Amino acid sequence: MLSIIVSDEHNSQRIDKFLCKKFDISFSLSQKIIREKKIKINNKKAQISDKLNIGDQISIFEKLNLRKQNLLSKPNISIEKQKKFWQNIIFEDENIIAIDKPSGLATQGGSLIDISVDDYVKLKKYHLVHRLDKDTSGVLLIAKNNHSSELLVEAFKNKTIRKTYIALVLGHVKKNFGTIDIPLAKQMLGKNEKVQADFEFGKKAITNYRVIKNFNDFTQLELNPITGRTHQLRVHCKEIGHPILNDIKYGGKKVDFKNIFPRLCLHSFKIEIPNYRQQTLVIETRPPNFTLK
Repeated sequence: MLSIIVSDEHNSQRIDKFLCKKFDISFSLSQKIIREKKIKINNKKAQISDKLNIGDQISIFEKLNLRKQNLLSKPNISIEKQKKFWQNIIFEDENIIAIDKPSGLATQGGSLIDISVDDYVKLKKYHLVHRLDKDTSGVLLIAKNNHSSELLVEAFKNKTIRKTYIALVLGHVKKNFGTIDIPLAKQMLGKNEKVQADFEFGKKAITNYRVIKNFNDFTQLELNPITGRTHQLRVHCKEIGHPILNDIKYGGKKVDFKNIFPRLCLHSFKIEIPNYRQQTLVIETRPPNFTLK
């Protein structure tokens, strides 16, 4: 563990920006380490938005130099796989790239992950600025430089970027539109972590929805998450009695329709970035391959 006492030089500085400058790491990495609960301020787990005060004690439970070296190391990905991955680009300029991420491709690595989006991104020294679940497809933004990375991460944090998802859920949703306001919390169930509704200790989580079309057994929904909690859309749909098809983790066996749709029926369809070059940049994909007609 490394311990640092905050000097007046870093007074009022946010903890994520402090880590970037102190250890010369990327903005996305600093936030990832904080989310992994490897940073404490005065013996309390740090939050990304925490601001430092003179005399604060920062405890770092991570070898940041080694972490940076691991991030910079080049994964063994064939040229063919790289070309195939970058064929998913749906928008690019000098600052950002947007890809249509396939279902089944993890955004970041883990013990059971072979290759992730992050591995492809690292090869070009780009930066992830947000995440999609492995089995969720659709628009994923990548920053091409540190400045755009910081701006986009801030925009996601401040909820100025509007995200639109399409989902296919079980049952007939009766109200054509509405708002789901159910706080969520992560809980360990045995060795597995799940997100659950928690009205006492949960974090605020809000999702707006609109019915696109009702079918006999399913409903196609447009979902707009106002907050960005882990598995928010999946748990919110389950909590209103209409779990997403093939979301076995939260919907159980009754939503197993892999004989019809071989994937989780959740797709990030559109992202809108306001004030991008003095206008709103709208990036959207083709309709997902589980869309019913």
